[in-house]
Amino acid sequence: PAQQIASAHVRKEMPKEKRGKERHQPKSAAEASAVKTSVVFDTSLGQHILKNPLIVQAIVEKAGIRSTDTVLEIGPGTGNLTVKLLDAAKKVVAFEIDPRLAAELQKRVMSTPLQPKLEIVMGDAIKNELPFFDVCVANMPYQISSPFVFKLLLHRPFFRCAVLMFQREFAQRLGE
Repeated sequence: PAQQIASAHVRKEMPKEKRGKERHQPKSAAEASAVKTSVVFDTSLGQHILKNPLIVQAIVEKAGIRSTDTVLEIGPGTGNLTVKLLDAAKKVVAFEIDPRLAAELQKRVMSTPLQPKLEIVMGDAIKNELPFFDVCVANMPYQISSPFVFKLLLHRPFFRCAVLMFQREFAQRLGE
């Protein structure tokens, strides 16, 4: 069931079986609204935050997102990639397992034109049903890389594109 929290669309998902601080000059409205965060990341969840703006831009470009697209993002973290996806897409559905990071992301888009385009799904993307989407973009935690790839390959209806960033060790295993 969907739940409205602080005017941001957030939905808490139950599994199927249960039914660093940064200082820089903002370049866009989304960056201007960015929340300075000091969240300690949980390495047991494989949390790693994408900070390099050139990599963020490359991911968005390679995804070929259209203004009519719904984008599925796995593990949005503090939203560095999310805000760029929101700029390009009609809607972003972001699965986040950590309530602290979901709250940071909500704060980041709050009171911006991007806010109504974001739906945060609280829960594990592996254990829950994926919604309809046109494009999937993810900066994958190592622990769920393999199961998520298989889940994505079996997903119906078909999606147009997926741009997934993996940790080097997993990517090397894929190439073997």
